[in-house]
Amino acid sequence: TQLGQMSEMTSYFNLHSNSITSSIPTQLGQMSAMTSHFRLYSNSISSSIPTQLGQMSEMITYFHLNSNSISSSLPTQLGQMSAMTSKFLLQDNSITSSLPTQL
Repeated sequence: TQLGQMSEMTSYFNLHSNSITSSIPTQLGQMSAMTSHFRLYSNSISSSIPTQLGQMSEMITYFHLNSNSISSSLPTQLGQMSAMTSKFLLQDNSITSSLPTQL
């Protein structure tokens, strides 16, 4: 999708509290300059979390995928977000796997 072409965006990608049911585009991982407020919470996303989101390694705070219907395992690539200091939220989903050691 063209959303991934916003690779210089650093904060406030907010699509929360909608009725999004489609999968999370893998191209969003190209938004590698994001440092805060990547928020897709309170939708109806039921697909897996793309491994490419781990490319957002500059993310410091407010990575929200909570309150969806995500039921897949957590990709180990999310561990590349090593700059995270707060607000990494995945609660209120249906994740059934164990927590990867990379996180």
